[in-house]
Amino acid sequence: MNEEEICREILEEGLDDWVPVDRMVGLARELSERCGVSHRDVTEKVLARLLHRGLVTVGDLGESGFEAWAGDADGVVRRVVQALDEVAWEPAGGVCWLANTSAGDRETSSRQKD
Repeated sequence: MNEEEICREILEEGLDDWVPVDRMVGLARELSERCGVSHRDVTEKVLARLLHRGLVTVGDLGESGFEAWAGDADGVVRRVVQALDEVAWEPAGGVCWLANTSAGDRETSSRQKD
């Protein structure tokens, strides 16, 4: 598994439901164990890639359902990393969620047809 495969996995799971950031952290840990890279760096890079490409949004689950965080991609990445730092990178479903954008759904659906 590499960073691009983590992106694909998150987007595939996001076709059905919102994805807790825990899933991305877990996949980053798997990669870090195999390749000796920092799971923190992997998580940050994967999240930045997905946000900059407009494939996901980050937010909370609230009364109205998924509530996206405001801000540009870099600001959202910083907010997620800070929130993960505050829980020692053990989010337990409480930090944030990822939701595919329509572009993320289209990209994933078209890949699955190939």
